[in-house]
Amino acid sequence: MGMSLSPLFSNGMIIQQGVPFPVRGRSKVSDTGRVSVIFSGNTYYAQPDQEGKWQLTLDPVPAGGPYTMGIESAEEKITIEDIYSGDVWLCSGQSNMEMQMERLRDDFSEEWMPREFPPIRQFKVPQEWDFTGPREDLQGGSWIAAAKENLHEFSGTAWFFAKKMYEKYHIPIGLICTAWGGTPVESWMSGEALVNFPFKIAQGAQYADPTYCTAIASQNIAEIQEWEEHLIREDRGLSEKWQKPETDISGWDTLDLPGNFAEAELSGERPLVRFCGIIWLCREFDASADLAACDAKLWLGTITDADTVYINGVETGNTGYRYPPRKYRIPAGLLHEGKNRIVIRVNCASGDGGITRGKPFRVFSETTPAGCLELAGTWKYRIGAVARCNAPRPEAFFFQRQPMGTFNAMIAPVLQYPLKGVIWYQGESNDPNPREYAVLFKAMIQDWRNKSGQKNLPFLFVQLPIFGSPAENNEASSWAIIREAQKDALSLPATGMAAGLDLGEWNDLHPINKKDVGFRLFLAAEQTVFNNKNTSPGPMLMGLEQRQNRLFLTFANCGSGLRTQGQAFVSVTTGSSQHRLPADIEGPDTVSVNISSIEHERPEKILYAWENNPRDRQLFNSEGLPMIPFRFIL
Repeated sequence: MGMSLSPLFSNGMIIQQGVPFPVRGRSKVSDTGRVSVIFSGNTYYAQPDQEGKWQLTLDPVPAGGPYTMGIESAEEKITIEDIYSGDVWLCSGQSNMEMQMERLRDDFSEEWMPREFPPIRQFKVPQEWDFTGPREDLQGGSWIAAAKENLHEFSGTAWFFAKKMYEKYHIPIGLICTAWGGTPVESWMSGEALVNFPFKIAQGAQYADPTYCTAIASQNIAEIQEWEEHLIREDRGLSEKWQKPETDISGWDTLDLPGNFAEAELSGERPLVRFCGIIWLCREFDASADLAACDAKLWLGTITDADTVYINGVETGNTGYRYPPRKYRIPAGLLHEGKNRIVIRVNCASGDGGITRGKPFRVFSETTPAGCLELAGTWKYRIGAVARCNAPRPEAFFFQRQPMGTFNAMIAPVLQYPLKGVIWYQGESNDPNPREYAVLFKAMIQDWRNKSGQKNLPFLFVQLPIFGSPAENNEASSWAIIREAQKDALSLPATGMAAGLDLGEWNDLHPINKKDVGFRLFLAAEQTVFNNKNTSPGPMLMGLEQRQNRLFLTFANCGSGLRTQGQAFVSVTTGSSQHRLPADIEGPDTVSVNISSIEHERPEKILYAWENNPRDRQLFNSEGLPMIPFRFIL
């Protein structure tokens, strides 16, 4: 085995400008001579230890490039080319940080249009877990440059953040993307950071035994496979080929789509409530000659849980889980002029099957706009198979969601290298225990700083957006509690927050508008890192005063004044009652609430935008940033 370097040290890398930069490697044990590194006109030396490990530190270099680095020992020589110096950001969290530009292509196609792309590069850390302890290095990965052929791989949030940074400061930007969907905050924390949560340490530590992990994984896979294979064996739709255009569907039952399957009625009953198994859906539609002659698209929103789609008997696409948007291509010639048939085989694995409302649900062609066919309405359906005992599919076990696992494998090695800062988008997966988040989140930030050796490493994060059906303020709302914990983390130095409340989608855990998320992270960086004042993250409650029958609330970060999008409301709690009361703007930074209608009751708390998707969230500042949700005890 020859000389080895961290995967971060490879062609196209970005190093942090203006700071000493460590270079680490391992030589062959037989190669006992010193190692030399030539970079930016200087030569540096290191002596390997008995295991061949060596380390040296480069002098700071200003932003620029490209540079070449030569690394040489008595027996080997390595050359690393196309190195730039700029600002390096660690980009971490769960699926909304991981979500790639490919998912955003239809909404932000202009991002692929420039002939020349800015010097922005991404290193995607391999998704791995380790419970034996923090790793010294990554196990793989490589740098990719922003270009037409690579942009689809970039994190959407990170790309829009980096692009805005480059437009302002014109220096290379490196993005180390280390994110994984569905991960709770504790999976990104070290054992030291979890010292006040010993049960979480014990929970993660049990997976340090590879034999135990293999047994868990094998059993879990076998249980899921048995559940799936039972449905395949029993599915009449597969054996009788219900996808064929000649299948007689006259006796099939009906339901309205998009919608939840549980809402389907048959003779006054709802046969699909908590249904687990296979449902076949069918609808016929007429296509014009123009639409049939060209490539078309089929958009079906999202489907719970998995689907296979057929057009005129030909499989057009399939998706194995609920979250990705169903966007399938229909090649020219597959549609016929006149009548066509679409069939969808849906695997309902969790008892809440359906097709999401409020999403595009159509066949269309961008070259034939008049040929857009909406598919919403009455569909035919038939049950193909029922799961044993109508039981949900066994839940998949994810090792990466256990405490400490992703920190050890995906964060610890990266913290050995100088960074400009961190951007973080996470919190959704801590929904089951939201009250833990305030302590966990702050502990993680402080621990990453300690382990990086950067005492005030800038840490910028996204406050959770809306999700779910609109609802009245509810003090027990899990997402509202997590949002409060995120806001409270601003008490730590060198932290900034991007307000996300208005950037979510009620019917999608993965909202598309990552452009504004990236811009608001940029605003947070401007304020936190570059000391350029703005109104980020948005209006925040600073004080409350009662004068006779009115409450007066004052806010910071209002810009030239508060604004409303319609009448604003807050909730005032008195004893066991909650009252929805109008909130009126009284000045650039002040809102008043008339409480005369409850003058015989003592106000105890006031809530604003306090729900997973609060019905009332009408207040903004002059720059369009939403008021940060709050609860205040009077």
